[in-house]
Amino acid sequence: MNPSEQVVYEFARATSLDGWWVWAAVVLGLAVAYSACIFYYKRDVGELRRPVRWTLIGLRLVAITALVFLFFDLVRRTERRVTRPSEVIVMVDTSQSMSLPSGDSIEAPSRVERARELVADSELVESFAKEHRTSVYLFDQATEPRLVQTKFDQEDTSANKQSMNEEVFAEPVSPFVLFGGFCLVISAIASFVAFAMGIFGIGQSKKSGRRLTKAAGAETPGSASAIGWSLLAAAITLVIGIVSIGGVYAVHTDRSLAQLFGWESSAESQPEETDSISNETGESTDEELNSPTMKAVDWDEVIVAGGAQSRIGDALRSVLVDHDPTTLAGVIVITDGQNNGGATLSSALALARRGEVAVYPVGLGSSQPPTNIRVVDLEVPRRVYPGDKFVVASVLQATGTSPLEVDVELVDALDTGDEGAAADADGNPTDAATSLPGGVVLETQRVKLEPDATLTDIRFEVEPRTVGRRRLAVRVVAPVEDRNATDNMQTARYEVVARKLRVLAIAGGPTREYRFVRNLLFRDESVQLDVWLQTGIQGMSQDADELLARFPETAEELFEYDAVVMFDPDWSAIDSASLDLMDRFMTQQAGGLVLVAGPVFHPKISGDRADPRSSQIAAFFPVNLATRGPLLGGGRQGGSEAWPLKFTPEASQAEFLWVGDTPEDSFEVWQEFGGFYDYVGVKSAKPGAKVYAYFSDPTTEVSGSLPIFMASQFYGAGRVFFQGSGEVWRLRAGGDRYFDSYYTKLIRWVSEGRLLRDSNRGVLLVDSDRAMVGQNIALRAVLVDDQFQPLTEPSVTAKLLAPDGKIKDLKLTPAADSPRGGTYTGNFVVTKSGGYEIQLAVGDALDEQLLRQSVQVRLPTSELERPRRADDELSNLASTTRGEYVPVDESTSMSEVKAKLAEAIVPQSQVTLLAGTPDSAFTLRRNAVLMWLIASVLTFEWVTRRLHRLA
Repeated sequence: MNPSEQVVYEFARATSLDGWWVWAAVVLGLAVAYSACIFYYKRDVGELRRPVRWTLIGLRLVAITALVFLFFDLVRRTERRVTRPSEVIVMVDTSQSMSLPSGDSIEAPSRVERARELVADSELVESFAKEHRTSVYLFDQATEPRLVQTKFDQEDTSANKQSMNEEVFAEPVSPFVLFGGFCLVISAIASFVAFAMGIFGIGQSKKSGRRLTKAAGAETPGSASAIGWSLLAAAITLVIGIVSIGGVYAVHTDRSLAQLFGWESSAESQPEETDSISNETGESTDEELNSPTMKAVDWDEVIVAGGAQSRIGDALRSVLVDHDPTTLAGVIVITDGQNNGGATLSSALALARRGEVAVYPVGLGSSQPPTNIRVVDLEVPRRVYPGDKFVVASVLQATGTSPLEVDVELVDALDTGDEGAAADADGNPTDAATSLPGGVVLETQRVKLEPDATLTDIRFEVEPRTVGRRRLAVRVVAPVEDRNATDNMQTARYEVVARKLRVLAIAGGPTREYRFVRNLLFRDESVQLDVWLQTGIQGMSQDADELLARFPETAEELFEYDAVVMFDPDWSAIDSASLDLMDRFMTQQAGGLVLVAGPVFHPKISGDRADPRSSQIAAFFPVNLATRGPLLGGGRQGGSEAWPLKFTPEASQAEFLWVGDTPEDSFEVWQEFGGFYDYVGVKSAKPGAKVYAYFSDPTTEVSGSLPIFMASQFYGAGRVFFQGSGEVWRLRAGGDRYFDSYYTKLIRWVSEGRLLRDSNRGVLLVDSDRAMVGQNIALRAVLVDDQFQPLTEPSVTAKLLAPDGKIKDLKLTPAADSPRGGTYTGNFVVTKSGGYEIQLAVGDALDEQLLRQSVQVRLPTSELERPRRADDELSNLASTTRGEYVPVDESTSMSEVKAKLAEAIVPQSQVTLLAGTPDSAFTLRRNAVLMWLIASVLTFEWVTRRLHRLA
């Protein structure tokens, strides 16, 4: 807001007199008072000479007038005229669909580049900032847009401020003060002359009983007349001088009387006064002018297409709620119109109509869907075994005007680490975009694709024979009319490992869950299974490679395993030394641990708080255990009704839960197989843990939260998974393959750190090996030095290889949640689809070893289902709010777009008049001046009357 001040003088008493009869009474009273004064004074001074009579009557009338002036109470108010500037909002879509071409050809710049051209190169913000407060917001998948810059041209305001400062610092002596001083000097001289002539005259005399006008017995009429005229001149100049000086003194309350006459300098008070004026008027201070919103913005770095969704409705509604519609001249929305997330546009449109805010969409992209075929996703197992067939699943998508038939190839090659850029510096696709160095085509399939952007699944079956790190690619042999060659191929890394997965199963008793899992793993040729059934007796037969009668006693024995699976174990049979070994097994060796809780031994973990092993055991769990004993610790045993699990969003990224052919089919199986009856009680998830599922019975809810049934956490370099009941065997009701898939994937997932160890110096892990564009990936490294002690470096640096061939440094810092040293964490955001690889070098130059991890990233299909510009939606948005739709084609100049918007959007400033309170300093000085005037004229009158021998 830019306020300006206006000083207003008014009679306060006049505003309180209501009705004509009140005013009539006041006017009549004043007329009577003035008439009576003149009448009685004329009779009292009738024998005096005319100048003296005029002087005495005038002095008394001045005194009465001053009292009348005091009665009407003249006050000064400072009215503030507050001008709220017009506002314009510029909203820029930064979702993934904005990365598509803005025209019909692949050579056309992307939509986000055109958006940058409009905002930055055409100086759209600068041009609007001359008349409007202009704010730029970015929006994508977030529920609220992000403010980038607010700009407003304040040159006029600064000029006003400068002129105000000049007025304060260069205040001359008022001419009214000089004139008033001159009048007082004349009055003093005239008074002195008159009184001197009267006092030092010849004498007084009386003639025939009447008083003479000669104050000192003047003998000539000329002498008496001179005295009278001198008194009249003195009285007139006295009143004029007091009124002139007193008026300036009352008005300039910031200056003393000495300063008004120039006898005292006011320089010392000028800086403070300037600051106060600046603050009171609301002008921008230096701190405000240097605020972050006023700084220059690098639009190339800010406007980047990376959001997984485009929430136009949420962003528009948020802006309309945060800004006053009375000053909002218009909202410019730069987008392709793909509102595919959050609220619909209807609520935002209703809010805009209610506030009478016009929306001006700027449509980017082609109005016709381009002919293009792209590989949307590629699913490849990260680790397979020689001879084990696995499925390569891919998703294709096509847009255009007619169906297309294309050949799709599966290409396999050694992973040499070379990955060139998909496009050169000019944006043209390179050979690396559609080729795999050293690749061999394993299989080709003919696929028919519909042009309406529907997703088409395609599957290949591969039987690996060679051990090592390899790369697979699904490549489309695109027709000549394909507009974009850079998205015709997707690659993924996988590893063929020869060694078997070593698993130790520990059970507190021969439960169904334990027996089904034991049989599953024993039949799996890629697994070597050892078991310790704690209730078993010597000579008992078990389907296992080796039977144990105790927990492994040495590190060499325990560290041979990749994972430990515990089915409601009797923790009292595991001593503190064994617990320490298990701690080292996970933190240093990246071993996996699966904890399947049960009703027999699990409630006893926290039963004896004095036992130091309780805290050791509880530390392994990703959840905080109940501490109220086995009877009051919560949970359910022997339930009468089965309940399905309530999965969290984290479950959608957990591949071990994908028991079906697709994630959608998998979660349908979880919901329909029958459900679970029991669960063990826990309090809450630990910080950093991931919760995948809750027990869904609403009657079990405590403090607004359902019981946790599945959760995981990193423990050092190892993974720990918690399962709240040993009832997953019930999943076999839908088919044995679902149960087998769940436990096979789960055990391999927790063992991942061990199986992917590229070095004995450490392990590198990611929280998710499959992600969507825009997702944050957490990275964890557990490292040791050359003496195999936890690494103590303040930080380590990894290399991130992006799908486009670019390499970026990732700084990893020590983890705050690690129970031991040597654990480092970091994170990065995936912004492109394809395969990412993280490499971390450990050791010195003579013995350098490389730790690797890979993440497969896909684009959200919602952003690419409708690649064409949504003209109908954007046009409706403009017409409904009485705005104007501005479509942008390849040939459209951004200066033309700016000119259209500038012509359509009219400034909408609001001016508000704020009446201030009466100035108390002015009132005080006004009263002082009136008292000075009354006292002066009455004193002058008394002296004159005394000199003329009047009563």
